[in-house]
Amino acid sequence: MSSTQASEVSGVGQSVEVAPKRTTKAGLSRQVVADIISFADLAAIFMGGLLPALIYRNAGNLVADWNLLLQTSFAASVIAFFTLKSWDMYDTTRMHDFPINPGRLLAAVLFAFVVLLGVGMPHAVQEGHLWIWFLVAVSGAYTMTLLVRSVAHPVLQRMTAAGRFDERVAVFGAGQIARRVYDHLKNPESGVRFAGVYDDRAGTDRINPEGLEVDGKLDDLIETCRNESIDKIIIALPQSADNRISYVAKKLERLPVSIHIVTHMASDLVEQGPAHNVSNIGTVGMLDVKQKPLTDWAPIVKRVEDVVLSTALLIAALPLFAIIAAAIKLDSNGPVIFRQRRSGLNKRVFEMLKFRTMHVMEDGEDVPQTEKTDPRVTRVGKFLRRTSLDEIPQLLNVLGGEMCLVGPRPHALAHDEQFGEMLTAYANRHQVKPGMTGLAQVKGLRGKISSTEHVEARVGADLDYIKNWSIALDLKILCRTVWAVIRGANAH
Repeated sequence: MSSTQASEVSGVGQSVEVAPKRTTKAGLSRQVVADIISFADLAAIFMGGLLPALIYRNAGNLVADWNLLLQTSFAASVIAFFTLKSWDMYDTTRMHDFPINPGRLLAAVLFAFVVLLGVGMPHAVQEGHLWIWFLVAVSGAYTMTLLVRSVAHPVLQRMTAAGRFDERVAVFGAGQIARRVYDHLKNPESGVRFAGVYDDRAGTDRINPEGLEVDGKLDDLIETCRNESIDKIIIALPQSADNRISYVAKKLERLPVSIHIVTHMASDLVEQGPAHNVSNIGTVGMLDVKQKPLTDWAPIVKRVEDVVLSTALLIAALPLFAIIAAAIKLDSNGPVIFRQRRSGLNKRVFEMLKFRTMHVMEDGEDVPQTEKTDPRVTRVGKFLRRTSLDEIPQLLNVLGGEMCLVGPRPHALAHDEQFGEMLTAYANRHQVKPGMTGLAQVKGLRGKISSTEHVEARVGADLDYIKNWSIALDLKILCRTVWAVIRGANAH
């Protein structure tokens, strides 16, 4: 069946209409959009609080205490924000009908300014026109907030109808549970899209008992996830298939998606919403195996961090480019820049840039790891590797979006295959973009990998980073990287 057209598939003696599946790239995060609207509300109320002072200054030559006015307006906006939040005016499940509710908006603005009435305003204006001041501030803040909501409401309706906020959910396992999940997700206002059924089992009687089209096997599901066409996977296999569930979950853990396992026990214990590591979708209970890394604001913040810092570092390093390029050319024959294929996010292959430090340009199936006294390394190359200056061109990879400043360090494709055979969890590093430096590097886990224990230690640090990412952790790693470069441990 075409993914763009609805069709009818026969199953259990009846015809079942299957809705078209969306396999588009991820849209905007619901939380990010709700936060933007909340910031707009804050700004509207803040400006409304300043409006009387602006009018009085131009019309009545007012001399006001602007510091106190700014503090008062900011406090009013914060009070109104938390009031609106407590009234579910930023509910991310209602993007299709984001509330305007003029009554609640007015009540929140009134409450905020009443709380501050007699506290900041009289002292700020140093005049007796308090009630006029109060009415102008409330009117201005309410009007601008109402305008924000009036603009946001139709825009969010159109975006919701276009599927911009849809969470794409795929199911592994074909049967009654998959059908129940589909029946819940087919509601167009649920904010989720059924992205397909996948199953390795053979036989029409087992693979399609509920009239749902099977889109492929486990490998097909993994490939679809690597194309960023799925956000969440629900493993819907019989509970008796413990070994199979465990195998599938481990294979899917390496992907940048949320993973859940259907369990009847969860349905019995959880009535509504998530509880610890147990959640439910409709009447189907699930155990949460892992959450998708870097969601909502995280990818936006991390990208801004990469662009700003890499641009600044690249500008600062420009003089070094000419000096290093000249040194490489004078020292040995060959190009200045060495390009080697590496695996990035979702194992996408890209060309990582480095200053050439060897006499050879190895990028095949057999790439020996660099030894401490490696004859392939040039004289200039030894210095560049010792100081990590050979990594500077990767700032261009960061600006191009193929890498980040901080993340799991990418290895040559040949080494990826080798280390993947040594440790199954190795592939889990590809849930995020690779980095110029990472938690493993600042912990001293650099240089040649010679044993399974070395792979486990490095992968363990990388997975800890993915699980605990924060902007503070990135900055801490960048600062520790400077010290690691100065020490030069295991750098060869």
